Amino acid sequence: MVKKRNAPSGGFGAGSSSKMRKTANATKFYAVRHGREPGVYSTYDECQAQTTGFPGAKFKSFLTREDAQAYVAGHENPSADKPKFYAVAVGHVPGIYHTWDEAQPQVTEVSGPKHKRFNTQEDAEDFIRQHASPETCRRLGLSLERTQEYTGAAFEPVETSTRKVKAEPAPRPKAVPRAAPRAEANHEINGNVLRIWTDGSSLANGQAGSRAGLGVYFGPNDERNLAERLPGEHQTNQRAELMAILRALEIAPSTQDVEIVSDSQYSIKCVTQWGPGWEKNGWRTAAGVEVKNKDLLFYLGEDFGRWF
Repeated sequence: MVKKRNAPSGGFGAGSSSKMRKTANATKFYAVRHGREPGVYSTYDECQAQTTGFPGAKFKSFLTREDAQAYVAGHENPSADKPKFYAVAVGHVPGIYHTWDEAQPQVTEVSGPKHKRFNTQEDAEDFIRQHASPETCRRLGLSLERTQEYTGAAFEPVETSTRKVKAEPAPRPKAVPRAAPRAEANHEINGNVLRIWTDGSSLANGQAGSRAGLGVYFGPNDERNLAERLPGEHQTNQRAELMAILRALEIAPSTQDVEIVSDSQYSIKCVTQWGPGWEKNGWRTAAGVEVKNKDLLFYLGEDFGRWF
């Protein structure tokens, strides 16, 4: 029997110097770094009450709460501190650049250039995967998965010492009813294989303030159906998809043959193609780059006793 442990809880263009006009109704956030009660306030009157007459008071207004919070934490120019990633998928020298001055020469006088600015490395890499040639992706050390594109690939069943795990694409249920007796659910297929649907998603994927969640669906009115917030600091689609699979395998009996249904090509290829090689390579890609989400992949490969 496999011993199971809990999963860890844990378009840019040519550029313009003109600035966007502020509207009269623009929401402002007032950050008080030094005052009676440091924090972020929604009105100037609240801010003034914390700073008037306070020795060495420091405060400033921002257009986003994230920048205001960063200022309170000690960053002088929060927006400027945020890294930018310029993805050049088609250009003189495709790649990811950190300034427009570096990226612009790569797309100038190129027929049909493809480029875009992102706030996260992950999104920039996904853009290149979607628009660059396979040869370019390999040269840049990027795996050829497309994290948001469903192509219909499926897991193949693999026999293990205790159970068979299989996953294939199938229509995703739209609702996840809960809290009814398990006996009411008809979730077994082919007599003894348990089919489980998993899914994960993220709002503002990979950016500051992003929020991700996951779902596990066993069948109508099955008490094991699960919907929860993704734990941990990194709130991305990919982590949510992997965590959903982990949760499904935690909940399912270890001796039960299961079929995992997922539309995440990233997750499918991680556990069926890339995982064993990454593990042997010390959790680094062929290009020597540290594998993302290796903590979750470790649990898939180690704690459940096998790769799929």
